[in-house]
Amino acid sequence: VACIPLCIQKTENQLRHCLVSRTSNRRIKLLRDAVTERCTGRDPSQSVRPRKRPPATGAVPRTAAEERGGSAATPVESHNPPPLPLFAPTTLIIGDSITRNIRYFNAVTRCFPGAKVMDILQKLPDLLPSLPSTITRIIVHVGTNDTTLQQSEVTKLDFLDLFVYLKNTGKTVLISGPIPTLSRGSSRFSRILSLNTWLQSACCKFRFGFIDNFNLFWNRPSFYRPDGLHPSSLGANILTANIQHTVHCFKED
Repeated sequence: VACIPLCIQKTENQLRHCLVSRTSNRRIKLLRDAVTERCTGRDPSQSVRPRKRPPATGAVPRTAAEERGGSAATPVESHNPPPLPLFAPTTLIIGDSITRNIRYFNAVTRCFPGAKVMDILQKLPDLLPSLPSTITRIIVHVGTNDTTLQQSEVTKLDFLDLFVYLKNTGKTVLISGPIPTLSRGSSRFSRILSLNTWLQSACCKFRFGFIDNFNLFWNRPSFYRPDGLHPSSLGANILTANIQHTVHCFKED
């Protein structure tokens, strides 16, 4: 029975000896590292394997292929231009702020907030030559801002001047009718309705396509922004779909 404590004591002594030995080895290593650091200026905590230098600011990191001797790729800018359309544009959509969010397949959109009929007529002569020659169709949405002038007969004459110019371009023309206002008074609503009716008959005389948006937007609050004038995201989608439908159905005589 007396030998058991002796065995335990020997075991404890052996463990203590091992711990002291490990501690001594660690101290020796730390001392060696400290000497090396003072002599070479190298941080002993650094990894043994040398690290690659980080690329300079603005440089593109080398790829694995380049590390093997491949050709370097051309640096890519952080802000890339929007991708080009799959096909050349064939349609110009031009108008006031109502057209801001119209997204039409293979169309070029030119939005001029606050524009009236004469503003569009003045911009077209310089705009058309700057567009691709593949443009064969013009869609015009304008007239809402003209109704604020309360000069219906003057507005009609302005439209006739615009129609004559459009007819001479030799392109397919469609007129997108105005959308009714929401909660902006019966007087303006009535003027827009009257303009919409007149545009329908005028387009028939000039053999233009007419896109009737009035009945589609009438009494549809969800189609409008809070201002009761501009289409909401849903309204813009509905307007775009109506334009597309009319374009596909319209057959020029």
